[in-house]
Amino acid sequence: MVQFYEGMSHPRRYHFVVNFYRGLIMNKDKQKEGVIALRLVVLSFVIFISSSAHATELPIDSIKTLIQQQLKAFNANDYEVAYRYASRDIQSVLSRTEFEVMVRNGFPQIAQSRKSTFGRIVLSNDGTHADAIVHVTGVDHVTVIVRYELVREEGEWKNNGVIILEHITPV
Repeated sequence: MVQFYEGMSHPRRYHFVVNFYRGLIMNKDKQKEGVIALRLVVLSFVIFISSSAHATELPIDSIKTLIQQQLKAFNANDYEVAYRYASRDIQSVLSRTEFEVMVRNGFPQIAQSRKSTFGRIVLSNDGTHADAIVHVTGVDHVTVIVRYELVREEGEWKNNGVIILEHITPV
């Protein structure tokens, strides 16, 4: 605190703070304005960072939801719904009936699963493709480690193929 005297009258007290951003000396009222402005800048930064983090998580959550919903449809023997989660490429090669036969015969653990857990999910740089590693345990207690290949079509993730990486038979 600095004391100043105006003429010979009574002393006035002023509070001063150095504003390092502008290199100025401000009185207490200006200091309060600066603190409010700083709080707004920090709040804006926090909102920006949290929204950026949320935006990064959304594709991962959408991918997990797609896979879980398709597995749920398979378990309910609802191949009509499960087929809707397949990409246009798969639907152009396989009819709905052929798709069902392929899943039942080629992927029995996926056709009737008991449990699934997610491993690594990798997004392409342009955000249009993804690979998801998933451990799927079938009703036969065999676990398969699969790689889902996913593609973004019209704003939604679609299953563009599944590759079995490993079978783990219970002992």
